[in-house]
Amino acid sequence: MKVTRPKNGLILLVPCTAPNKFRLAWDAFRNAIKNAAKAALGRPRLKQSPYDARRHCVAELISRMIEAHPGLKVRYAAGIDDGLAQAAADLRLDAVFLTIRAPTPRPACALIGYRPDYQHRYLPHLFSAGRIIDRDARFGQLVHSSDAMVMNAHAVADDMRRFTPEPLPALHVLPFCPALTADWLRDRPELLSAYSISGPYFIVCNKFWMHKDHITAFRALAEIAQRHPNLSLVCTGDTTDPRDPTYFEKLETETAKLGLGSRLRLLGHIPKRDQIELLKHAVALVQPTLFEGGPGGGSTYEAVALGQRVLLSDLPVNREIDDGDVRFFPPSDHVSLSKLMEAALEEEPIRSTPEELASKSDAKLKRYGEAIWASVTAAVASYQNR
Repeated sequence: MKVTRPKNGLILLVPCTAPNKFRLAWDAFRNAIKNAAKAALGRPRLKQSPYDARRHCVAELISRMIEAHPGLKVRYAAGIDDGLAQAAADLRLDAVFLTIRAPTPRPACALIGYRPDYQHRYLPHLFSAGRIIDRDARFGQLVHSSDAMVMNAHAVADDMRRFTPEPLPALHVLPFCPALTADWLRDRPELLSAYSISGPYFIVCNKFWMHKDHITAFRALAEIAQRHPNLSLVCTGDTTDPRDPTYFEKLETETAKLGLGSRLRLLGHIPKRDQIELLKHAVALVQPTLFEGGPGGGSTYEAVALGQRVLLSDLPVNREIDDGDVRFFPPSDHVSLSKLMEAALEEEPIRSTPEELASKSDAKLKRYGEAIWASVTAAVASYQNR
């Protein structure tokens, strides 16, 4: 059956109440003033709370999506359960794309579900027994209520076949898509000055979660510290792991034993544009993660999009990366990582022009969009043939 593109175009359904635009603007202005004052006094920039960070992230993401697709309509709903089905009916949608759990009630249209990973099956020590059972149940409900499923890696699709009982809908693996925001290509040296980082540095851009394995990067730095006295390691990301609220303190205790002092810069959660500027000027991104649902995790996507080198743990999912200067080391092997770090220090990076990076990003986005559209049309056809 041939499925035609919906005449009404795209509608973004946001499962929350509409943000207070004035409040967002005022918060941004207030924080900018505070950061300017702190920079003038040589003090660290203001850090956002996780709540504020998420709120601003949602607003920024919606703004970027509207910029990319000016005809995009935005509809705010109360939530997946108490707003999605009604919104789908009101808007006469042909499909709802990217739901992370089975909605109740189910929308009367095609449903494309998304699962990021099966981490609980590989790292069960990070989950309670009840949480593992709950995740399996919710994953199974979503898969069986969806007309198609999308995921970011073939490894996740294989896990879905392995861990979720048949029958399964069509599984669509989205291609590796390191996409750019145009502003990232513009140098912003004033963003770097606030952090007072001198000399060469590597960077880790991960939340401080247990499976991100920051300690391997710290040990690798300690391995080569004496030979490179001006070298430092910068880490960005929220320092809270809800599975173990004491984890960051334990990590700090371990790092103190390594004697790295000020050469280890733990910045916490910082503005996204600051993080991107730091990433651009690093020797390389270090990504020691022990588990990911997409190749390399989010920071690897960003680094490859920017033409930055990546030193990455050698996991099967990470081997699905098909672009960029990516160099692998065995997971948790800090000696092997330190050798990659020293090799990167000795090499001149190969820099692509902004035009080359933008062109590559556009091509990747086109391929990604085609894959998304294929999953939508397949789901609509499946729903119509029920």
